[in-house]
Amino acid sequence: GAASPMMTFTCAIAVSVVRVAAGMNPDQVFLAPMSSRDQDPVSCGRDSLGAFETRWLAEVVRLREEDGGSPVDSAAVRAAVDRAHGVEARILARACALGAQEGTLRALRAWRARARLVMWVLMGLALFSGFGAALAVLGDGSRPVNVVWALGGLLGVNLFSLMLWLGGLGLGGADAGGVLGRGWLWISRRLSSLGASGVAVPRALVGLMGRAGLTRWWLGAITHGLWLLALCGALAGLLLALSVRAYGFVWETTILPADAFTAFVDVLGWLPALAGFAIPDAETVRASGAAAVTHEAGRLAWSSWLTGSLVVYGIVPRALLWAGCLAHVQLGRSRLRLDLTLPGYAALVARYAPSSDRIGVTDAAPAAWPAARIRVPHRVGSRTAAIVGLELRGDVSWPPALAPQIEQMGVLDSREQRRQAIARLEANPPARLLVACDVRLSPDRGSLGLIAELSRHAGECRVWLVAPATPRERDRTSHWRDALGEAGFLAQAVFDDQGAALLWLEHGGDNA
Repeated sequence: GAASPMMTFTCAIAVSVVRVAAGMNPDQVFLAPMSSRDQDPVSCGRDSLGAFETRWLAEVVRLREEDGGSPVDSAAVRAAVDRAHGVEARILARACALGAQEGTLRALRAWRARARLVMWVLMGLALFSGFGAALAVLGDGSRPVNVVWALGGLLGVNLFSLMLWLGGLGLGGADAGGVLGRGWLWISRRLSSLGASGVAVPRALVGLMGRAGLTRWWLGAITHGLWLLALCGALAGLLLALSVRAYGFVWETTILPADAFTAFVDVLGWLPALAGFAIPDAETVRASGAAAVTHEAGRLAWSSWLTGSLVVYGIVPRALLWAGCLAHVQLGRSRLRLDLTLPGYAALVARYAPSSDRIGVTDAAPAAWPAARIRVPHRVGSRTAAIVGLELRGDVSWPPALAPQIEQMGVLDSREQRRQAIARLEANPPARLLVACDVRLSPDRGSLGLIAELSRHAGECRVWLVAPATPRERDRTSHWRDALGEAGFLAQAVFDDQGAALLWLEHGGDNA
């Protein structure tokens, strides 16, 4: 009948998809951020790293130095200055040299190999689970196939997962990504090798992607890709079963009239019909309610309706979402640069571009130095609130009287204290974070960079300027306000009054 050419064409598509899946490189199709196949490679001894991979390595080195202190790297520094031009290029060259010396590069590639292996396993499970699901819903042919249950078995879990992803995308913002993507990341992180480098590698990748706003698209591409493989496996299993067994099709109901089911079949089959799939006519649908349809025309119509629904409502949406997420990741990755306002890079910026350099102009002066930028208010899962002090002097009364539900994180004076505070915030991001700053200190790049880093791990961050009530200190307050304004803080997000600051911390809203 009319369904035969379309079924043959669909069968060819399924076979092609499975063959392509068998030869896929996960780095290119699922793990695009981890691939080294990009432009502007950087020489790293005998290795040549892609631009993204080199920045990933630099992030690993930065995290290692935050945890264990800076190494003696004079040789690496000289090599970086000699080979590269520009601050970021020198930082990347330094990271490459240190990574080769300390084994960080080897740890990065070892983790990527393990992550690739996990992805291969998940791809195989996705294909075979989809194939098995199709065989299970159709059965062995000894009993008629209930078309409603068959369609639900083929598409139900997929559509539920798709709705969860869309809901997470709307509610979770940059942190959404899909269950399968986050599951792959969780397994891969658990397989990290022991040692500082092995632990820092996945943490650096997640941080780099998160600061670029690519996490949801990256993990989304993995989620949609695995679902696409599962649906292609289901299509292959469906076509194989329909090709080698004769099935009768029936629908069953206790309270619904036949006309309601006829309308359901017509509505659901409208889009597949536009793509060339056949759908059962009203007489065939009514006949299927009384007894299993066994004549050839009816079997072909129901087979085409099931196959078309799987392709149009399952495979096509997942393929489009997967391609969209992957394109978004590739575009964002090409634009990604290191965040030179992070505390770990601030010292290197000063080191590689010293103000006292008199040997001549090696790079054109930028229009403006990199400025610390806060993370705009964003949704987090927790409703807690926290307060932290930044280099407060001994004459400041600390901590203030706080409500019991507010977390007091102490005063940050050393690099270790800052690292521990950021780790605590990463583990449990509060909805509101108040940073208390002593205005008698200068709002330098390091302080602003730390505030910006803290803001990335809280739903909303505001600053409380602690100062004695003297004209001179009020003048310093204006300097702080100007610097915080350039960093992205609105006027109402900077407090001078303790009562207003603690009121916002406890209840939220604009109480300034």
